[in-house]
This record gives sequence, structure tokens and C-alpha cells, in this order.
Amino acid sequence: MEKNINNINYNTGIAKVTLHSVVDRQGTAGEIFGALGQQGLNVELISTNSLGHGRADVSFAVLETYLDEVCKTLETVKDKFGTKKIIIDRDCAMITIYGGMLSATPGIAGKVFSELSDRKINIEMISASLSAVSIVVKKERVSEAVEAIRALVTDS
Repeated sequence: MEKNINNINYNTGIAKVTLHSVVDRQGTAGEIFGALGQQGLNVELISTNSLGHGRADVSFAVLETYLDEVCKTLETVKDKFGTKKIIIDRDCAMITIYGGMLSATPGIAGKVFSELSDRKINIEMISASLSAVSIVVKKERVSEAVEAIRALVTDS
């Protein structure tokens, strides 16, 4: 696997924000992330989950340094998308695995996720592209998670 993974980075200064049970309709994501963008706030990772019955959870990761401003912005627009509650988790870290051949090599993500599962490390969020896989885990487990991923790279 080592030729497929070029680099592993992590950031322990991440917070996860979940908008619970927003209205699942066209334009909701645009309203949420447009409002944040207008305030100059960057989002590191986004994950959505349909709850059915016209509702969804929207989670995203931001730098902890932005969290107060993110919360202020969400308070001003939350009624537009009907969220039931906003949940903040400051105890997060994001790991990003980079590799030019990630998209062309089946099973890499599965191996990483299985290795973390074997170590009882829960993945809070996942985002993947052609050349990177990002995951959010609990901050206190980030060193162990990075070590597990690096072990996979060197054992292959």
C-alpha cells in the first residue's frame, strides 16, 4: 500500500458541528454554507445523513478557532432551515490520507477503516476524493489512529 499513500496529515484543532433534523429540501445546504461563507468561515469537511420524513442531519468540521463565529452565524439563520438543535463536539481531530493512486486502488479505504475498527477507534465523519481520504475521530485517539494508518503503509 505504501506506493498508494504519499502523506498522512492530522489536525487536532477541529470541532464537529451537527445541525440535527434540518428540513431536507433543495437549497438547505446552500443556505447553511452560504451564510458561513459570507462570514469568511471555511468548512473542512461536510457529511449529511437523511433521516427520512423530509428531515436530515448535516454535520461539518471547522477549525476550533472559527467555532464561536460559526455558532453566532448559525444562530442567525437556523430558523430558515428548521434545525431541531445544534450539537457541538470540540473533542475532534481530522486525519487526511493523500495519494495520487487512491482512486485507482480498490480497498485502501476499507483497509484503513477496518484497522481503526480493530483498534476500537470510531470514525465520526468521512470524506473522500480521487486523491485524499479525510476522517474525523476523537481527539484523544488521533495519535493511535495515525500510527495504525502508518503501520498499514509500512506493512504492505
